[in-house]
Amino acid sequence: MTKRPIPQEGLKLFACAIMLLDHIGAVLVPGYTLRIIGRLAFPIFCFLLAEGVHYTKNPGKYLLRLGIGAILSELPFDLALFGGWTWWNQSVMVTLLLGAMALMVMNRVQNRVVKALILLAFAFLAELFQTDYAGGGVLMVGLFGLTRDLHHRKLVQLLGMYLLCRWIIPAAYVPFLGSLVVIEMFAILALIPIWLYSGKKVTSSKWVQWAFYLFYPVHLWIIYLIAIVR
Repeated sequence: MTKRPIPQEGLKLFACAIMLLDHIGAVLVPGYTLRIIGRLAFPIFCFLLAEGVHYTKNPGKYLLRLGIGAILSELPFDLALFGGWTWWNQSVMVTLLLGAMALMVMNRVQNRVVKALILLAFAFLAELFQTDYAGGGVLMVGLFGLTRDLHHRKLVQLLGMYLLCRWIIPAAYVPFLGSLVVIEMFAILALIPIWLYSGKKVTSSKWVQWAFYLFYPVHLWIIYLIAIVR
């Protein structure tokens, strides 16, 4: 079997870099190029979240870290992307928090119908709170969580990603090669680095762990400050 080359930290770094480009494109650089590239970030974070929920030995602490990240991220998210505080849009950290909660509750039941209903309930909460990626984002977390042990998981994930990106996740149309395409369709390309993921960690350092959690609010603050002083 061919050894997969990307460790967990490498996949996280790649996702963070892509997300940074996406938000630079959203706030500082007009056009679609960076936004298209940025579509790869969210599916990778969903995948890593599903892996984290599966392997965590302390679900409470895992949710606490996500909750702290969500609280710290809300103000810079609103300022950078909407120009001021708003109750009508919540950051992607809230979406991931709801997704993690859904997986943890689903892990407590065996019935597949009940699992599906639990996932849909948390997706509804994401819609209600108007989180970034909304209910479709929670469903994407569920896609990776529910398929991780399937024999044909790659095919199922590809089909699931197509359905989510084409029909469920809110998205704009952008020009590409002379036609208009749904921008979220580019997110399917995230399956390439995900499939190259080795499943291994390079380090167990808590400092590195928190650095990834804090990257989201910190980079949004920096982008916001650049936007208001330039």
